[in-house]
Amino acid sequence: MSEERRPEERALDRLILELREQAAPELDWQRLEARLMREPLPDPRSASVSFLSRLRLPAAGLAAVAAVTTVFVAHGPTPTPTKLTARVSSAPLDGDRLLLGTRVTAGNQALVVEHRGRARWTLEPHSTALVSEGGEFLTVKLESGAIAAQVVPNPKPETFAVEVGGTRVAVHGTAFRVERLAERVQVAVSEGTVAVEASGVHSAPAFLLRRDSRGNFALDGRTGNVEGNASAVVADAGGQSHRAVAKWTPTAPTASVARARVPAPPSLTQPTASGAATEPITPVHTLPLQPTISEIETGVSSALGLMNRCFHDQTRSTGIRVSATTGLTLSVAPDGTIQSVTFAPPLAPAVEDCAVNGLRAVTFARSVEGVSFTRVLELAR
Repeated sequence: MSEERRPEERALDRLILELREQAAPELDWQRLEARLMREPLPDPRSASVSFLSRLRLPAAGLAAVAAVTTVFVAHGPTPTPTKLTARVSSAPLDGDRLLLGTRVTAGNQALVVEHRGRARWTLEPHSTALVSEGGEFLTVKLESGAIAAQVVPNPKPETFAVEVGGTRVAVHGTAFRVERLAERVQVAVSEGTVAVEASGVHSAPAFLLRRDSRGNFALDGRTGNVEGNASAVVADAGGQSHRAVAKWTPTAPTASVARARVPAPPSLTQPTASGAATEPITPVHTLPLQPTISEIETGVSSALGLMNRCFHDQTRSTGIRVSATTGLTLSVAPDGTIQSVTFAPPLAPAVEDCAVNGLRAVTFARSVEGVSFTRVLELAR
């Protein structure tokens, strides 16, 4: 027994048979497409057409629906926009544009900072450093991680330094690496010589590290262990040559005498018996406690030139390059004159005599306390 079909189903069957018997109408597709584009979109809030109304759609209406479908298929799917990928430049940072106090942090990759013609340092991944001093004497404070540096040789001592806690690693032309651990500082030198000393007090360096040497030091820069071509500068008094520099006042000013003076106000003068004013006197309270680093290095540059001349003139050479490295410690009085000189390790007596005589003519800026400091010198001829 067959189930009786509903009237609307029988009507749909008849419509399908009629459509099959009729030939497909010929339509002007361009005109139809233009008309569809001009007609407004239907209001989505309007009531939907009932099922019986859809059954009464003429054959032409069905063909129009097919035409709209064909138009969208011909245009094809909308292309997916291309995603933009950010590219990180591998070029080094311009160190000369970094302001003092700038904190530099490396992420998963190393970060390179370059001071053109002077130094190039690489902050290893997950390390942080701070630019504490710029200009003529570059200083970077390593707060965490490790830093590797290549410094262009320069006749001026200590053109670049890395400070870790209370430790100062200073150079004037070398390649080295410094790593900060929990309570220690590791230093490895691949070229040249570096001095490890306590920072901020201009004291003598506790250690000298040369090529292919390494050391492990306390954060105060005063104690540690070294391996390879390294030495302790102040650990053994027998490895030093201490010279006192007598007070020397030239009878007349000469071109070699470079005396640093602190300018005084015009009213601060000392009258003579005749009433005429003599050389201005600088009050003690206007003087700094110690000379600045810049003032110290200005005097050291003069001392380095003198040492090179003495080494060249007082050593013999048979065509073979001769070099020597020493830690030069100068004790400067408050009036700027040099009181004593210490060489560690000692140099040849003739070279030291020449240097001591020449250093009598070198003076530094005046200060309240004076200063004592050491610089590592590399002499060659």
